[in-house]
Amino acid sequence: MKKLLLILFTIFITSNVYAAQCNDNWTKTTVGAFYYADGSKSIKGYDIEDPANKIILIFNHGGWGTKKKWAGFNTCKDTIAGVLGQLSGRKIKGKELVLWMNTQLWKAGNEPDKKCAMKHKFNGKMLGQTPPWYECLLGPPTYIKKIKGQDFVSNFSHFNRANVMKDIVETFESKGTPRNQIFFTGHSCGAMEALRYESILPDLFNATIALMPNCWDRSEHSLVRKTLLDEIRNAKKLNTLIFHSETDGESDYHSDSRYLKWMADIPGAEWIELPNHNSEDGKKFVIEGVTCNIDLKMNGGWEVKHDQKFGHKDKAFTVVDPEHKKALLKKDRGHMIPYARCFTPYLDNITKFIESKI
Repeated sequence: MKKLLLILFTIFITSNVYAAQCNDNWTKTTVGAFYYADGSKSIKGYDIEDPANKIILIFNHGGWGTKKKWAGFNTCKDTIAGVLGQLSGRKIKGKELVLWMNTQLWKAGNEPDKKCAMKHKFNGKMLGQTPPWYECLLGPPTYIKKIKGQDFVSNFSHFNRANVMKDIVETFESKGTPRNQIFFTGHSCGAMEALRYESILPDLFNATIALMPNCWDRSEHSLVRKTLLDEIRNAKKLNTLIFHSETDGESDYHSDSRYLKWMADIPGAEWIELPNHNSEDGKKFVIEGVTCNIDLKMNGGWEVKHDQKFGHKDKAFTVVDPEHKKALLKKDRGHMIPYARCFTPYLDNITKFIESKI
């Protein structure tokens, strides 16, 4: 019976790294690589010519945990590398801006969500998204599988990413790039890192860029959401350029700009609101005449109530307005706009932001 329960048990929190919308041009690397979209040029590792005159923009993907076997990135046109890689080669005050795709997040570990539910039951049941589950997940690294050479602070790999990033920045410094020429950007959970580092490690990067920040589960009682957002609320300054939208469309509870735009009021923060569905049929995004190529449909944006006694199970979640959900499910997911070439005009905003910090 116990074995059967373990087979059937599923936590509806995924450590999904947003896959590129094509299956070709995969760059396999467990370290990272500089990427130039113009010419599809990859330089694996940390070494690059004339590092003292480079401005390095480090990118972190989303998702909670990941594994070494998944390390790498896609370079198709409508991917994050294909879009942000267009920044590489731009000159800012005589120095060259270059994107570095970080593929070392496997060093932060992979969440033991099932183990937390097994060892920290709620009313005698193995359930996720309950008070004891959250406490375990956000607590000390009791169950997370250790990785040689890495210092873990939590079962929640998002918290362990900070030590990985410290090592990366120190390595670039040792190669000859000054700390004030190292910037950070991330998407989804990576975007929450961009905000988090400005709050808890304000001297780690010159500045950061957050692309569609959110990184929690779909429960209105989410302790992950509360913990992450409390860190941002306590920030004295956010040296961050934030992109978000009311039609982000992720399942994370209250995670679009309607609920997060208060961040723009923190000193130093700059906010850019991306468009809502503005195509003729009201289902797609159009930016400066270009329709965004997005395969994924809205996975959230409608109001959901959560009965914690059923934990992570489907029956625990009740959609307040089923018709609203039905309508949104037919529309493209705004969370993926930075992965589409339609986002290209905003690269000028990123360039100007970086230039203002050099």
